[in-house]
Amino acid sequence: MNKEHLTQLCHYKFLVIFLIMLLSVGGNKVIANYPVSEKSSVEILQQKAMPIKGTVVDASGDPLIGATIKEKATSNGTVTDIEGNFTINIQSDAILTISYVGYIPQEVKAVENMRITLIEDTKYLDEVVVVGYGVQKKKLVTGATVQLKGEDIAKLNTVNVLEAMQSQSPGVNIVQSNGFLGSGYKVTIRGLGTTGSASPLYVVDGVAGGSIDGLSSSDIESIDILKDAASAAIYGASAANGIIFVTTKQGKSGVFQASYDGYYGVQDLYKIPTILTAQEYMIMQDEGRVMDGLSPYNWQFSMPAHDLKAFNEGTWTGTNWLKEVLNKQAPVQNHSINFTGGTDRSTYAIGFNYTQQEATVGVPTAIPVMDRYNARVNSQHNIIKKHDFDMLQVGETINYKYQQTEGSVAVDDIYWNAIHNMLIMSPLMHAYNSEGGYYVYADRIADGYEWDIASNADKNPIAYLDYVMSQSLSKSHYLQSSFYADFQPVKKLHIKSQFGYTMAASSYRGYTPAYGYLTATLYGADDRVTQSMSLSHRWTWDNTVNYNFAIDGHDINVLVGQSFIKSGMGESISGNKTRSSFYDFEHAYLSNVPGTATVQSLTGSPNGKEMLSSFFGRVNYNYKEKYMATAILRA
Repeated sequence: MNKEHLTQLCHYKFLVIFLIMLLSVGGNKVIANYPVSEKSSVEILQQKAMPIKGTVVDASGDPLIGATIKEKATSNGTVTDIEGNFTINIQSDAILTISYVGYIPQEVKAVENMRITLIEDTKYLDEVVVVGYGVQKKKLVTGATVQLKGEDIAKLNTVNVLEAMQSQSPGVNIVQSNGFLGSGYKVTIRGLGTTGSASPLYVVDGVAGGSIDGLSSSDIESIDILKDAASAAIYGASAANGIIFVTTKQGKSGVFQASYDGYYGVQDLYKIPTILTAQEYMIMQDEGRVMDGLSPYNWQFSMPAHDLKAFNEGTWTGTNWLKEVLNKQAPVQNHSINFTGGTDRSTYAIGFNYTQQEATVGVPTAIPVMDRYNARVNSQHNIIKKHDFDMLQVGETINYKYQQTEGSVAVDDIYWNAIHNMLIMSPLMHAYNSEGGYYVYADRIADGYEWDIASNADKNPIAYLDYVMSQSLSKSHYLQSSFYADFQPVKKLHIKSQFGYTMAASSYRGYTPAYGYLTATLYGADDRVTQSMSLSHRWTWDNTVNYNFAIDGHDINVLVGQSFIKSGMGESISGNKTRSSFYDFEHAYLSNVPGTATVQSLTGSPNGKEMLSSFFGRVNYNYKEKYMATAILRA
């Protein structure tokens, strides 16, 4: 071993010794850290939850019952008892959030024997809600109500007002009748009623019996929902299922203002039913046979050989009929223009709205589309002004809607439902033939497809939708208006008369072309033209006298009135004939069918007229806005 090698060996030994010493020092450091961790654990244990007691009162020292106490940034919370007291287990340095309806929330640091004083939110309490034939301060309403602001509805960008209300109306169940364009909603307030209809009464701008479907979201100023019997009693039995008050946007004095609000979006179905593939379908059918003690199907005798080969090899999974009729990224758009302005004597609000929406399901070459136009004019004029109050005031609200829907997707029961037809159809059959046309009876015979052909089960549901269900055009006009005069001979004595008029008109035109054999027995030898029209209108006339006075802190509001309603005026007519002179939807009118053609049906009838006269009264009482009572009578 030479000298150079000994030198290198010494260096290696020195390096090893140094590393061992370094590790030892590091190990001592790790050991030295244990007491620190133990100290941290002790500190954490010292921060364990501890009970904190307190009381929540208002500005006058009265306890607040049911105030919410919550530990900030946690789900830990409690409420005050009948004496305003509470106990909560929290960390010693926690922050508490205290809230109560009608009061400004507070955040305070938790201490022993807390006493929190909440201040009234005067802005919230002084807000008014619409009640029958008038308004009241929110804090003085004795019934169960929900109020929605117009801006909260508009910002959700929904096609229908009721759709926006779904997420903002506790105690109100809102379900769309079906998923097609322009379909209505079923609304129930606190369960079903027993008066023959479960629908609430709609009061639009003071006129009972209106419709919220005829309004655009941009037209709404506020919506007030009266949910209990006491609140709705002023309208009698017609309001047994609750009331929905709709106030459209009103004019404001000041400089002229113009605003635009619009959006454009696309729609896709979030989730669709999972459909069996062809191979899964065949397996399920075979399992059913085996469970019945039979042998599996011999599939080579039920379908073309090339299709069976594609199924077994996985090169074709069969037809997903529902996906075939999906309209992906269906556009929806809305545009609103509003104008407001006026002086201290007259104000006005004018609005125009356009909405268009495509269906997410339909015949691929003719997707249904809905177009809707809304127009609104509201104005208010102070004709005579006396000292510090308006002696004579007149005004009107006019809301008009025109809507048309071109194309359709049948959505009734299982016997007239395109979606049902797509779901039950076998995935083993093609949707289209090799030439791009619908796969129908002739193609099935040519290919040797023989699976499930009884009772027209082999009809192509897309072809059936196209020929029989989809070619239609629906139009509707809806006008709801009111005109009023409010005379105040002395201050706080109002004599008001309001006349409301509602008109609804609709037309429908449908065409079923002649078509070849979809199955061995299903075909259309002749084309058919269908037309129908209807017109209905109603009017209401309400007269009220309202007087408000106060005596030594006792505030009394007295209302008496009478109401006249006449409805059911109008008529309807419908008919259909076969063998049109033309062979397309564009010319599908009964006038284009020769007089010698076969008349399938022709009907016409008047609507059932109804008249109602009512008298009503209400007394609202409160003592210093703390103790309240309401009495209502209607006959």
